[in-house]
Amino acid sequence: MYLIEWAFQISKQEMSYEECDEAVKKQQRKPGQPALNAPEGVGESVSTSVYDNDSVYARNDIYLDVRTINDEKRGVITIFLGWIGAFLFYMLFAIGGLSIEKIFTGHRNNGEPLATSDYFFLIFIPLICVGAIFIYFKYAFPYLRLESFTARRLIVRFNRITRKVYLLRPQNLGGIRILDWEKTQAVIDKNMTELEGTGGFVLLAWDRADGVDLEGNPTDNIELAFVGKPTRNASELLAFWEYIRRYMEEGPAAAPAPKKLINKFPWPWLSLKVAWRLDTQFLRHSALWIFVLINILILPAILIHAIGHWLSLLLCYEPRFPRVIEEAGKTSPGSSDRSPAER
Repeated sequence: MYLIEWAFQISKQEMSYEECDEAVKKQQRKPGQPALNAPEGVGESVSTSVYDNDSVYARNDIYLDVRTINDEKRGVITIFLGWIGAFLFYMLFAIGGLSIEKIFTGHRNNGEPLATSDYFFLIFIPLICVGAIFIYFKYAFPYLRLESFTARRLIVRFNRITRKVYLLRPQNLGGIRILDWEKTQAVIDKNMTELEGTGGFVLLAWDRADGVDLEGNPTDNIELAFVGKPTRNASELLAFWEYIRRYMEEGPAAAPAPKKLINKFPWPWLSLKVAWRLDTQFLRHSALWIFVLINILILPAILIHAIGHWLSLLLCYEPRFPRVIEEAGKTSPGSSDRSPAER
């Protein structure tokens, strides 16, 4: 569910760049709180180790494709709003079909001719269904599109040859953006505690005019990317950003290939695994078996969630970068596989 990305785009539509900038300044830490100790540009190392965070879709000598924070969080909205929409359409077709049949035959079930009031209700009741569907599409469908009838995933591509960061997003979530790697701001605290990194992610930011859209128009507002699976602690979070940073700055050899890439195919058992929400390590410790028992007790709800998750994936399309981005860095004149440090 792309709630964070959608909320950010809504806020950008309601505020100008100056207002966004002012809002960011107001979000600074209060007096007495330590200032955010963010890295000074993409050249500064934040960790002695690297970690792919199980967040990589693809990796080669040219680019690194990484997931965003909420890619797997889906299913609940699809179950509730999806079934409401399906029910409304079912009622429209059922009642509409019956009304059309009666109007064309001109008779009731008992064979008597239809009265004027009968014609009125045979037309009015289907119109009520049409009105309900209109309200559904106007007020409910935009929320359904946060996880269904949209891109199956958001992808952040780091291209070390072109020195660009590409954001692959649906138009309602900001659209495709081509951003400068050197102007990337990693909004993370180098001195965060381990606890502060629990459930964290790498937040990347770009200022106005730090990139362009697919047509080449400069960006007119702040751009954000919420990168990676939520981490378990600060060490993982910092090592994940270091993995991306070293790949771009030092080359693929400095960021080892993941043991396993993220599977993009919507297998149903992967949806069940997400809904189950259990790490396999829980099964290895008898003191944590209570979590297994709790999940067994709520198994029906888990199965419903898993079905919603799988249906959500099936109702989405697999996003692909435009050809110009797919070929970026492959045949560019004078391109080199050397890292900036080697040039």
